[in-house]
Amino acid sequence: MQRAILLLADGLRPDVAEDLLAAGDLPNLAATLSPRGVSRALTCLPSTTNVAYLPFLTGCTPGRLNVPAIRWLDRTRYAGRWWRDRGALRSYCGYQAGLLDHDLPADVRTIWELVPESAGFFTPIARGLTRERDPVRGARKFWGALAHFVVPLHRAADRAVARGLLRAVEQPWRFIFAQFPAVDGFTHSHGPGSPQVHRAMRDLDATVGRLRAALVRQGALEDTLIVLVSDHGAAPVHTHLDLAEWFRRHGVPTLSHPILWARSPRCAVTTSGNGHAMVYAQPGTPRADRWPVARLRRPDAFGAGQDLVQALAREPAVAFVAGESGRGGLELVSSDGSAEIFRTGSRVVYRPRTGDPLRIGATRAAMPDEWLAYGALDPYPDAAVQLLDQFRAPRTGDLVVAATEGFDLRERFETPEHRAGHGSAVRSHMQIPLWSSEPLPASPLRSVDVFPALLDWLGEPIPAGIDARQLWLPGTRRRQPTHRPVRPAAAMAG
Repeated sequence: MQRAILLLADGLRPDVAEDLLAAGDLPNLAATLSPRGVSRALTCLPSTTNVAYLPFLTGCTPGRLNVPAIRWLDRTRYAGRWWRDRGALRSYCGYQAGLLDHDLPADVRTIWELVPESAGFFTPIARGLTRERDPVRGARKFWGALAHFVVPLHRAADRAVARGLLRAVEQPWRFIFAQFPAVDGFTHSHGPGSPQVHRAMRDLDATVGRLRAALVRQGALEDTLIVLVSDHGAAPVHTHLDLAEWFRRHGVPTLSHPILWARSPRCAVTTSGNGHAMVYAQPGTPRADRWPVARLRRPDAFGAGQDLVQALAREPAVAFVAGESGRGGLELVSSDGSAEIFRTGSRVVYRPRTGDPLRIGATRAAMPDEWLAYGALDPYPDAAVQLLDQFRAPRTGDLVVAATEGFDLRERFETPEHRAGHGSAVRSHMQIPLWSSEPLPASPLRSVDVFPALLDWLGEPIPAGIDARQLWLPGTRRRQPTHRPVRPAAAMAG
């Protein structure tokens, strides 16, 4: 039986993982991985938990799924009524976490629906999973809430996942997904390369050792694809700019989580990670369309009497602000000036106007795959493609704000204080490890491209209409016969 196991170490930076592997601190993973099975990929924007799981488990991007961030506001429905409109606001960080499955489009099928013989552990996306196939659902809520405030308990959460994973491998599940949350928890509290993160990775390696031993005992190791990934990276945070408070200091009544009401709000701010935020202008007046940047820059847009887009872009904490251009594309604004992003045919074009917010240095017109290839050099890898996807979602705000590395966009109510974060478009947040027991392709991959690889290994058809590219098909490669040259009869006789 062909089997696939996807292990997700939440918040793991690829360089941290690679250093541990090179130092010999992850011997079981080293024994499991293919010689060509250690690489890096790029996650989606925003680079944050829950949202960044969607590509792995659906083959679709957040924009396609209309789930643009872990917090958002539905501008078409919110009318400023505290209780009656609460369903038009979302935060997957609290009691609404279970609504993520409900918010996915009906025409998208999760891997749980495509592969009924599957089990998930600590997965925030569970549509299609029965309780039998998601046996630690209650434990995830318990440990997630408790470990948020009692940091050492992150290891207990990982141990609960490990127990479930090792029980599942003894059962006939064809696909198993296991999320290990400790790395992300320790990263936020102590930093990406902290001793606590290293210890969590050594714990995960020990789990892989027991997993590998079980597969060897079953004679199933060669038939099992084991993939280790993360949903996002992270970077240390030295300064917090609370974006909701920033608008309030500029005289703008602002709606933000966790207090879901403000009298006559002229702005709503939703943060993710906390290096990513979305800003909604005049949220109490339902409307279908986003306002373009030119309108948002008018003094009356937020009722502050000044251009708040430019004021925000000048903040050291803000890498850039993005919104619709009104010309069918996007406008980016930073302290360096403005640029535009748009499509022409199948190419994505980035064109500096008065500045170069993405720090590319010139106009670039390239295919989406070429943008990914440039990711090894760009300060904001794949950003043009990722931003266009962000604004593909109707629920995305009028503005998307990306934080500068070292800063984040939330301080109030963030207990305990985040000493590291993610969510932005910077390289340290966007790069993730992609490790596999089967050889990986030389072509660069996005996280969404893992989805068809899992289905291909299992011999399942890959759905039409997804965003993933079929660049890595390990099952097809495995099923292809090995062709050996046949010597001519005369040569054999001689």
